[in-house]
Amino acid sequence: MIKFVRRPAFPGELNHELIWPLVFVGGGIFAVVFFSLGGETPQCLFHNLTSLPCLGCGTTRCARNLVMGHWWQAFKFHPGFFLFFLGAIAWTFYSLIFWLRGDYRCLRFFTEERHRPRWIFLILTGIALHWAWQCYYLSN
Repeated sequence: MIKFVRRPAFPGELNHELIWPLVFVGGGIFAVVFFSLGGETPQCLFHNLTSLPCLGCGTTRCARNLVMGHWWQAFKFHPGFFLFFLGAIAWTFYSLIFWLRGDYRCLRFFTEERHRPRWIFLILTGIALHWAWQCYYLSN
C-alpha cells in the first residue's frame, strides 16, 4: 500500500530533510516560550456557534500538556496533534541522521494510484473518528 522509497532528490525538489526539522524545532521553541509567558488563544468561533468542537479544538491544550510533559493528558485533548507531534520527532531524528551520514538518497512515501481511494477512505474515517472523540471528550 505505502512504500518507503529512498532515491536521489529531483532537481528543484524541496529539501524536506532541512525544511521540516527547522519548522518543527522552531514551532517547539515558539510553544515553550508562548506557554511560559502565559499565552492564551482566542475563543473558537465554530464552538461558540454550534456548541461542538471543531477539528482544531484541543490543540492548544494538547500542546500545553506536551510542553509540561503530561503525555497522556496531551493525547486525550487532541490525538491527531499528538500523533503529528510523534511523527515530527521521528522525522527530525531521521533528518539528523540523514545529515550526519552525508546521505544523498532521500526517504519518500509512495503509493500506487490504484490504492489512493483506499487511503482517502482511511483518512476520512480517521478524521471522523477523531472528531467523534473530540465531541465526546471535550464536551465532558
